[in-house]
Amino acid sequence: MLTLELLNKHISECREYVEAGKEDPKTLEFFLSLRHDLKLATPEDWAAYNEIADHLPDQDADPVLIILKGQLLIERLVRKFILSRFPNPEAFEKTQFTAAHCIAIGESMCLKNQEPEWLWKQVKELNSIRNKLAHNLDYESVEPRVNSFVSTVANTQNLENRTITSAIARLYGMVKGLCDLSQNNDFRASKI
Repeated sequence: MLTLELLNKHISECREYVEAGKEDPKTLEFFLSLRHDLKLATPEDWAAYNEIADHLPDQDADPVLIILKGQLLIERLVRKFILSRFPNPEAFEKTQFTAAHCIAIGESMCLKNQEPEWLWKQVKELNSIRNKLAHNLDYESVEPRVNSFVSTVANTQNLENRTITSAIARLYGMVKGLCDLSQNNDFRASKI
């Protein structure tokens, strides 16, 4: 489990490796940026970060596993987003809605603005890719679609790391942002 203290230790070690020429300076920049972002993190932020760090395989893992686990992590957040807005969430939990249903419900709780529309489109695409992989053992048949998904997320979000892992992690962070926003009393499910 990552903590600020452990992150500081990694930064110190990484700095030594960079100074010795054994590590890319961009790795140190990443750790420093992460520490900056997590310095004011809430316990919920730490839990979300550790959840994705613990369960999302790194970019060298089997892409099918990355997609299956990544989609599940995002689906869990989508369900959390939905439940946070219902006055009686137990009624929703009793019904076995599919991921596609939950995504549609989550999208319907957001205004029709460019950013949430883009986010939901990418979450739907990831779910669709996952569904194709769940019913087909041939990754090569969906690889062009995966590459297009990664490219779309990386280009739109200006990601330096253009991998399926980084694309999924970015979507996870964006859905986490919706979950955080939904806790605000000023959040509106629709125009008034």
